Amino acid sequence: MGTQILEINLISAQGLKPPSANLRRIQTYAITWIDPATKLRTHVDSVGGENPTWNDKFLFRVSDEFIAGDTSAVAVEIFAVGYIKDILIGTVRFLLSTCLKRAASPIDSAGEGSIGTPSCTGLQIRRPSGRFQGVLNIAAAAYRSSDYAVLENVSAVSFRGLMEKKENESRRQRRLSRGGSRRSQQSSGGESCDFSDGADSTTSSSSTASTALKEWNCVRQMAGKMKDAKSNGAANSTSSVD
Repeated sequence: MGTQILEINLISAQGLKPPSANLRRIQTYAITWIDPATKLRTHVDSVGGENPTWNDKFLFRVSDEFIAGDTSAVAVEIFAVGYIKDILIGTVRFLLSTCLKRAASPIDSAGEGSIGTPSCTGLQIRRPSGRFQGVLNIAAAAYRSSDYAVLENVSAVSFRGLMEKKENESRRQRRLSRGGSRRSQQSSGGESCDFSDGADSTTSSSSTASTALKEWNCVRQMAGKMKDAKSNGAANSTSSVD
């Protein structure tokens, strides 16, 4: 059975009903899922109040049949941040068939066919009382599985979380690289030699010319120290004879 990557973008909402008159300005976030066992959350909007903007994208790995199904849906819940616990403002059930535009060509057996184009729509928000108030702006698009090879073993992930994970991995690699470079420099340094040519240089330490110059300076320093030691020894001998 072929799989596709479904992208859901929770863009914004308008006309939300504040859960309490005691809240001067509501701060809201949304939760979305296909499988209740894997729920994903937007960041908290603390500026827009009753008209929040999230613009958070989420990626779900789904089957071809789910994309093509007339009753396939994505669930969304909108919450207001509370003092003790967060308060449910409203819910939305987003039918994919109302947004995704079916492609002319059918999906092939490997799940690599073109299945749709990005599309945006506005959906009414159902309050806990059952009444409708406010609109959720949402976009959806479907892509070939091969476009997201990194999600091969992932059922659902937020795009923000994916980018943060990638950035954290890059930082870890940079730290390891810097640590390895320092250890390499320490292990290659001599105990009695100063590998400096006495001038600022931007040439890499791995350069052959730079390495040869440092080694030559080291040899000159050691030779100078040996010469000074011989001179001091000769002077001491002369003093003892006198």
